[in-house]
Amino acid sequence: MFWKGPLFTEKGFVDICINLETCEFVDSDKEEDGILVPLFRNCHSHLGDTGARSFVPANLTLAELVGPGGWKHEWLKNNNIEKSILEGLKEATYSGTGLIMDFREGGKEGLDAFEAHDYLGTSILFGRPLEDESLPGKHAGISSLTDVGSLAPKLSELARKRKGLVGIHHSENEREDIGPLIELNPDFVVHMCHATDEDLLALKEANISVVVCPRSNDYFGNRPPLEKMIDLGLDLGFGTDNGMICSVNILDEIRFIKENFPSIGLHKILEIACFGLSDMFNKDGTSRYFNPKLSGWALLSREAIDNYESIFNPDTKVLGARWRN
Repeated sequence: MFWKGPLFTEKGFVDICINLETCEFVDSDKEEDGILVPLFRNCHSHLGDTGARSFVPANLTLAELVGPGGWKHEWLKNNNIEKSILEGLKEATYSGTGLIMDFREGGKEGLDAFEAHDYLGTSILFGRPLEDESLPGKHAGISSLTDVGSLAPKLSELARKRKGLVGIHHSENEREDIGPLIELNPDFVVHMCHATDEDLLALKEANISVVVCPRSNDYFGNRPPLEKMIDLGLDLGFGTDNGMICSVNILDEIRFIKENFPSIGLHKILEIACFGLSDMFNKDGTSRYFNPKLSGWALLSREAIDNYESIFNPDTKVLGARWRN
């Protein structure tokens, strides 16, 4: 199948012709009506609770819902997590996602529940140990320094020895001290809703990337200082966070950002959605863990004359996708 038309790149849209079966650029006079974008990157998710979306109690605080011993963790204990993850993977696949970075609760069993499925894209799974476990898997997904305390450096050290990534939640519901986080030196931090300008500058100087999840944050009355993060040139990614709260759909995420962060240009929003955490993935120049050149493309329907307005239109659909991994 050949497609000719606009392709989104980091520098904007270019007109190309591509063989969607091989993802190779070719010469052809055939034209199709649609827009091609690199597969989206979901840089932070919790797919295990996707199946709980219809059952989440109203008016729970963040701590009551997702904190240690919260409602979510009781739900995870009593339900089929493998099935719940599959629901999330279907949403991600149908919405053109090429990368999922998932924090996996439940220790090794939680990792196994994800790996039971054949996801077409790339998945990077961040293990979270049970009380009697060491770090499961290669990568460490740390709840927060407030939650785990002295366990955080141990998990980070294990991940480093296994040549894995380290991610951690920070300053989600209230500001947390930036000093211990900088000392931990994770590859990326999630949320930073209550970060000060000085906190963000410290992350920039330490070369620590940031993932924001604005829809999930909004659910709990929080808001990341995304405008400031962009102004400072932080390496950014978008995530959908808990599947029980938000759809596992980056298009939904960027449309929310467009409406709620109106000073941010559409090109910048789409750039982060398609090329998020590029600096982190290329720290050593080898595209470690995830090679964006091998990701693939999603073909979106055209709902407006302007390419950007079309992509952000709520009626736009993913007509098809090709994964190269």
